[in-house]
Amino acid sequence: MTVHSRRGVQTRRSILTERLPASGNTALAASALIQATLGVEFTFAGLDKFADPNFTANFETFVRASPGTDNGVLSPIIRLLVLPNVAIAATLLKFTELGLGLVLLLGAAEVARRRFSGRLGAQHGYEAPVALVAALAGFAAAGLALSIFLLEGGVLPAIVSGRAFTSAIPVELLIVPFGVAVGWIELGRFLVLRKPPNASLIETEL
Repeated sequence: MTVHSRRGVQTRRSILTERLPASGNTALAASALIQATLGVEFTFAGLDKFADPNFTANFETFVRASPGTDNGVLSPIIRLLVLPNVAIAATLLKFTELGLGLVLLLGAAEVARRRFSGRLGAQHGYEAPVALVAALAGFAAAGLALSIFLLEGGVLPAIVSGRAFTSAIPVELLIVPFGVAVGWIELGRFLVLRKPPNASLIETEL
């Protein structure tokens, strides 16, 4: 075996076995858990809408009864675009939520896979595009949740005695920072993963 070949083997081994510091692995594993939770939430939300035979009518009723339809930053958009095209908006919402959920689950699985050592956690060429799509899904999930929060009136958390046994923060508002965090992490992964692998490894494999 030549010196150049030995270097290639060593490079391959380092890529297959080297991992982030324990703190980095723990943080990314936690982010994968959050991302998977968001993925499950949006996947089931989309499936629930597909399972509702009267979803379009129910969606229109929900939009018309929401405080944000008459007042708020989204009111002009809802009145000019959503209500006149309620069937299209309802269909788009169903596919968007389901699509976001599946992409987030895929991204979470990929982040979790990279936490392992050996061949299971080895880097692959498809990771950068997957990370980019997952980042866009995270930001889109945050934007969608924020839109629903504003449509429902956008009531910020406050100290209320009647909420002693309910969530202090609306679920839609709670999803917003989680979605932004997932998008931020996945965008960072994309910026790192898009860099070409070690040239010596490419030359050895070729």
